[in-house]
Amino acid sequence: MFDEAMVMWQEGRHEEAVQNFIALTKAYPENDLVDDSMFWIANLYEHYLKDKEQAIRYYRSLTRDENSEYMLPALKGLARVYESQGGDARKKAQLIYQKLQTLPLAPEEFTKNQLRLAELYLEFREFEKCRAELKKLLSANPNTKLTPRAYHLIGLSYYIEGQREMAEVAFLEVDKKFQYSRPTLDSAMSLAQLYEERDQLDQAIIVYESILNRLDGREVFYQLANDRIRKLRSRQRQTSKG
Repeated sequence: MFDEAMVMWQEGRHEEAVQNFIALTKAYPENDLVDDSMFWIANLYEHYLKDKEQAIRYYRSLTRDENSEYMLPALKGLARVYESQGGDARKKAQLIYQKLQTLPLAPEEFTKNQLRLAELYLEFREFEKCRAELKKLLSANPNTKLTPRAYHLIGLSYYIEGQREMAEVAFLEVDKKFQYSRPTLDSAMSLAQLYEERDQLDQAIIVYESILNRLDGREVFYQLANDRIRKLRSRQRQTSKG
């Protein structure tokens, strides 16, 4: 039955595959393939049949046994589905990411999960928790591909909270740390926008020009930065005439 269900999945017969997996779990509840079937059911509902409630139901059933090899993947799937539901369900996703931080994840997975948790703290305006999580991440893993994003989120958390001076310091620090390179484009754009808000047009132009220097002319960020430079210089000319 399991092999038949897998063939159905490969052929795109997703509903039939689900029904075959379900039939297996009911006919042979002690079979070693029950957990495998439950995980496939959850995945099919999430990714192919787009039935979030059923995906949640089957992922949750796999999180009850801490000895199951599917407990961690099911928790991740559950968090993913809750996030996609939006609203209060995202709070449930946040709680799952918190739980995941207490479990034996691989280092890269732990760091990725930690960053996602920080992003959700920021979304719910829990600024101190957001920064605490990001600082822990940076302390334990100071040089990963996620490092620039973590620094940017620290600056962004200060910006959203209204602490513009602290945001400026954070954005400047990360851009300098990574030598004004591609990984810090988000921070550079945020810094330039902050200067615009303060009418520090010369400073904003300098930052936008630094963005041009690290990009190809066909890229979206290049075009955005170039457009902002033109508009800011136009503002400067109008101000000098006025």
